[in-house]
Amino acid sequence: MKKLTFGIGLLALTTGLQSCDFSKRVDTTAAVKELKERQVKRINSAQITAQVDDWGKKITQDLNKSFVKNILDTRVIDSLQKTYRIGIEIGSPIKLQNPALGKKVNEILDAYQYNAENHLPQIDNIQMSEDQEHLYFTSPIVLENQLKSASKTQLQELLTKTKIDSLDFRKKGDLLGLWMIKFSKKDVIRLVDVKQLSKLNTKIEQ
Repeated sequence: MKKLTFGIGLLALTTGLQSCDFSKRVDTTAAVKELKERQVKRINSAQITAQVDDWGKKITQDLNKSFVKNILDTRVIDSLQKTYRIGIEIGSPIKLQNPALGKKVNEILDAYQYNAENHLPQIDNIQMSEDQEHLYFTSPIVLENQLKSASKTQLQELLTKTKIDSLDFRKKGDLLGLWMIKFSKKDVIRLVDVKQLSKLNTKIEQ
């Protein structure tokens, strides 16, 4: 009886091994990434804002490189949106306004417009949505030499693909528009690296 039991067990093991496909390997990179995202993280509002500021500055820096090309060929924008799980818009403060953004975000856009009309300095800004679920990072695009090598056709296409106002009579130093990036608070928490939290604390204290 014992021999029979052993024989059945050996047969089951052999069958199991034959049915396994060892050519398929686990994507360890994706698995590790998913585990990190699922970690229980203690992160406060100040740290979330600091992280959004870091990412927002990095993202807009990437977008402003080859400015016209990145708008006409959306692969860079699409890649950034996928990586950070964000929404990216570009346009004038007035054209970016939307009741759905809430009162506080629209007030920030009003402030950008006021500063533009009065030739006042423009700076990056972060505003929390009224439902506390999203953060909006806005960054001014000041006209320098971004459009210098663009053709008339490219400039027209740029206006078609964005909410930027007419480019007529624009001079160096004028506000060309804003990058507005919508971050999900939940996704920021998921994507933040816990090892970076101490660096964020240092930034907050400065």
